[in-house]
Amino acid sequence: MAEPTGEELFERAESLYLDFRETTNGVLAAVHDGPWEVGTYGMLPSGVGCGDGWKFDLTRTVSLDPAEIPDKREAVSQHLVEAGFEVEGMDLASGTVSSGDVIVRKQGVYSLLTVTLIDNGNVVLTATSPCQPGDIEELDRMMYGDDPIPDWPVPEQEAPSDPIFFGIADGEPRLPSSPPPAD
Repeated sequence: MAEPTGEELFERAESLYLDFRETTNGVLAAVHDGPWEVGTYGMLPSGVGCGDGWKFDLTRTVSLDPAEIPDKREAVSQHLVEAGFEVEGMDLASGTVSSGDVIVRKQGVYSLLTVTLIDNGNVVLTATSPCQPGDIEELDRMMYGDDPIPDWPVPEQEAPSDPIFFGIADGEPRLPSSPPPAD
């Protein structure tokens, strides 16, 4: 099977990214529908661990009332099961801190999804899409033009309900919405 190139590569990446973000935003909203802190934004393709291919990585964090954490863990698990995912759980504890993870491995838009809910109220979500075939440098050029990294500021916070867009060429998104404003 030939590796996708040109518009086929872009369309496959766009389709994966939009599905990945919509699914992930549903998980985020199950925990907290307000703003989350942005770690790894998610739209810059990564080749780490993908050989000659690429993937998307996303990290978000939020702090909640510690009393909400047990219910939020159940809400995340239930949301994912209702969306058709099989979930795993993992509990960790040290002398003073404990956490519970909700994990999805190698299903749908995820190579790995981990939602870590810490008893102090902190929540960390990391999501990685499956590796995809195609030239990451070509995809970067198609998404961002000649600049390898977007020249618009990545937002520090983003809510699950914020508009999702894909790719920016010549400073303009490929979709009708515009890049998130910087605070």
